[in-house]
Formats: sequence, C-alpha cells, structure tokens
Amino acid sequence: MRRLAPFCLLLGYLLCGCGPNAAAPTGAFPPFYPEAQPFRSAIGLTQSTPLPCRITGLTVPHHLLAADLIAGACALASGQVYRRIIILSPDHFQRSSTPFAVAIRNFQTVMGEVPIDAAAVDIIRENPLVSASNLFSHEHGVRALLPFVAHYFPGARVVAVALHRDSQPSQWDSLAQTLAPLLTSDTLVIQSTDFSHYLPWQKARAHDQETLRVLSNGDPEAVLDLKQPQHLDSRGAQYLQLRLQKQVHQVRPAVVASRNSQEYTAQPLDSTTSYLVQVYSPDNLPVHGVRRFFFAGDTFFGRYLAAKLARPTWRQGLVKRVRQLTGGAPLIVNLEGVVMTECPADPGPLKLCMATRPALDILRDLNVVAVSLANNHTHDFGDPAYTTMQRLLSNAGITWLENGAVKDMGPFRLAAATDLDNREKPLRALLTDADLRRFAAMPPDKPRFAFLHWGQEFTATPGPREQALAARLKAGGVELVIGSHPHRAGALTSDRQQCLVYSLGNFIFDQRRPEVSGALLEVMFFPQGTYFLQLHPLGNLYEEKFSARQDAAPFSQVTARGLSGWGQESKTYLNK
Repeated sequence: MRRLAPFCLLLGYLLCGCGPNAAAPTGAFPPFYPEAQPFRSAIGLTQSTPLPCRITGLTVPHHLLAADLIAGACALASGQVYRRIIILSPDHFQRSSTPFAVAIRNFQTVMGEVPIDAAAVDIIRENPLVSASNLFSHEHGVRALLPFVAHYFPGARVVAVALHRDSQPSQWDSLAQTLAPLLTSDTLVIQSTDFSHYLPWQKARAHDQETLRVLSNGDPEAVLDLKQPQHLDSRGAQYLQLRLQKQVHQVRPAVVASRNSQEYTAQPLDSTTSYLVQVYSPDNLPVHGVRRFFFAGDTFFGRYLAAKLARPTWRQGLVKRVRQLTGGAPLIVNLEGVVMTECPADPGPLKLCMATRPALDILRDLNVVAVSLANNHTHDFGDPAYTTMQRLLSNAGITWLENGAVKDMGPFRLAAATDLDNREKPLRALLTDADLRRFAAMPPDKPRFAFLHWGQEFTATPGPREQALAARLKAGGVELVIGSHPHRAGALTSDRQQCLVYSLGNFIFDQRRPEVSGALLEVMFFPQGTYFLQLHPLGNLYEEKFSARQDAAPFSQVTARGLSGWGQESKTYLNK
C-alpha cells in the first residue's frame, strides 16, 4: 500500500456532492474540497525537486487517490515562474452545450485563490466552438488540480478548458489553432487526464502499454486509435497536448510515471484506473524510480579510432560524453567486427578488428551489459576468432547474442538476428520463416524485443523487406524492433502493438560521410511492468570527438586490387 491513508478522505470528497446539476454560486467559485490537510500531506511527502530545465507541459491525474503524482509533477515545474497555466480537462458530466467550455470566474481553493486569465479567456471565447460555463463549479478534472496550482505556482492565472466527450478531431484542431498563440515562454499547459478505466489490473496494464507506445512516437494523430475509456478518459486532451507541444515547442513527452490504482491497496480490485505522468521539455529530463536500458547502433573501436582510443584522455572524453546521456544505465550495442588479443598489422579496410585493450575497457566503462554479434563483420577473421571473441566477452561479464539467439535481460527478452552477411551467398535476405517463428515463440511473460541487422546503408527509412519483416514480428507478438547497419539514424515509429526504430545508425564508428548519424534508444521500465521509449539523437560521435586531419589518412598499401569484389560496401569505407 503506497500512502493510501492521507488520500482516502480526498477520494470521498471527490465522490460526494459532485452531481452534474449542482448549482454554481455567484462570484468566485468557492472551494470544492473543504480541507487543506490532505493536499498539504501530498505536497509534504513528495520527493520531487524542481528541475533546472524549461518545462512547457505536464500531464497529471485528477483522481486524488494519486495526489502524490500530481504533487510530484507540479514540484518538477515549480522552479520556473509561469504567468499563465492552461488546464485541459474532460467535461466529465457533459454539462457543456458546446464542444468546449471555459471558466470565466476565479476559483477559491483551500490553498488560496486562483484567478483566471481574463484576457486569454476572451481570446478563446472568440472561437464559436467554445462557450462560457459554470460546469467548473463541480468539474473535478480542474478542481482537483487547483490547490496544487495555488501552492506551486503562486501568482499564475489559469485558463480552464473542458472538452466534451463527443468533441471531434476537426474541432480539436480548431481549438489548437486558438490556443497556440497563448503558449508563450511563461505558459504551462497542464493536461488533466486519467488513463485506463474500469478494467482489472492485468488488462489495464496491457491498455496502458498500448498508450505508452503511442506516446513514445509523440504523433498526435496516433491518439485517434486509442479508445475511451479503455485507454484514457479524454482523447481530445491528449491530442491537444501532443499537438500544441509539437507545433509550438517542438517537443515530445517524457513519461515519468506509470501507475495503477491497484498499487495503492492490497485489496484486489475488479475495476481500476491508471495514471501516466508526462513532462514536456526541450531538454533531456532525468527520470528517477525506473529501471532504464539504452540501445546503441554500430559500435567499433578499431582502424582509424584505434590510435586515439589508446590514449586515456581521448577514451575518457568519449566515456564522459556518452554517460552524460545514459547516466551510466545499462547499454546494449551492435558490436561490429572482431575483438582480438592482437590485431593483424594490416587487416585491410574491410576486415574489422578491435584490440582487446582498449575495447573491453571502453565497453566496461560505458556499462555495456550485452552486445549483438548478429551482423556482417563478426566472422571477418573466421570461426576460431569469433569463438575467441565470445570467450573474451564472457570473461568480461558481457552477454553476447549471436545470430538467432534469445536472451532474458531481466525486464524483457531480446532476440538478435542479421538479414545480411559477408561470409557466404546470398549476402542479403537471410532471415527465414523459421527464424521469424522462433522469435514469435519467445515466452510471452515479458515484453519481447528484437535487435536486427538489416536494411540499406545510409538510408533512414525501412524498405519493403524491412517493413514486411517488422509486420511479421508484430503478428508474432514482438513489441519492439530495433535496427542497425544503415550507419544513419532513423525515426521512432509506432502504433498500439509495436514500436519500430529502423536504424540507430552509428554509435562509435569511424565514418565521416555527411549522411552518417546515430541515436540512443532509451527504454524505461516502470514498477508495474509497463515501459516507455525515448529516442535521443547523437549526431556523429566520431566526427565530434575524434575528427582531425591526420586521422583521415587511409591505411597504407590499400589498392584498388585489394578492394575488388567487395561491391557497394567497399565503396562505403573509401568514402569515409
């Protein structure tokens, strides 16, 4: 049971005397809740501290059972001064005669008065889809938040907007156009939304995960595929938040909490409600209380990088740069090439060798817990060298996944496979129906992910084959597909059933072509078993950390004859 007692009284207030026909008094709305103590308790218990970065939006619950989540989210943003706060709430009792309603009266709360922003309200009322309403006298989607607003954002004026359940996407677009000019640098948008409703916890978690996949993408249009109330109580509020944040601030959500009402009590519940806390910021946000993993793309420490990485200062600079992004969380990479105790003096540009030192030292310092060996370079020096590399990795405490392997990584299962190879023909389209069926047969007790080596070099979007493979894996229950090999980072796309990152591009790899880029994929696992994804662009770490004129000299003795017969990939390395 998590802090249940202080909020039981508030829950009782929420469920009593809040009927849709309750009359609104004249003047300012009086306090909706009669006592301040439960709010003060939630505020006093929060361990959240103000973030130094700019926060442009929050999504919080309005069930006061989860008052700790509301307080924690508001505390994160409380280090900034906001002149205006826009609250987007469901019209729970369908009291509005128009698609949207706005409050034109100030609010009294047990934590102090919260005035409205009359000038902004007048602008919103110019939209014919919006009407003034007294429904806010008893709309807990707004009233549950206002005591926290009074405490954390003193002096801010609110614009309280309620969305009718039957409002339509075209109407949300109209309201977005009206609201967008109001999102100034000192405006905070708070979306008041509870998520999965009326389901047992197990089913609620499944619906929450579908919602989290949609939010990982950050596409407002994807919200249209969610259902009310199985996924959330206001598609319109979520759509508006995503659209406004993307349109005005170019930011996506960071989900910092995913919880269910069952977690507040040991008594089994047949009907639950879920809560997701979202924070919108142009900066990377530290997320605490979750288990995090990162995935990175093509990783190689040899050839042009070897001399630089042999110097402790260069190696430490790389490690520091990466750990600023990961915070030292476990990292999983696609390890291109062969780790050998000693590399040949002149292996040629297309055989990728990494010396045991410093390669294993860097992997350890970056907290690499697993590497995929399912790619087209791990057999460059034959099967004996490949077997030796596996032993070296195991001795270093690093899990390795060869082609076709499935490993239990704790909160998820991970499969690794390559759709191309250099050892024998055909070089491409190697994955078979049997491979796909084996991945689909992974036990369903944990989320199932696949790390695939596939695609065309220097492309940022999947081709027909990659799309078909991802679709087959989705049909078999693989929830996340992560790609490598193209040396160029792609986007994160998703629907309710699957997230796809076609390519993470290069992590650490000695290429300078202008197309080259990389990204880190962060996976955050919440205590209830759900997870959220964030894609962090890296640019080209090799260009950033190691580029210098002397590094560009090609290997000695490289001749056109020495490169013959390697096809397109040989040209790749000649055009670094």
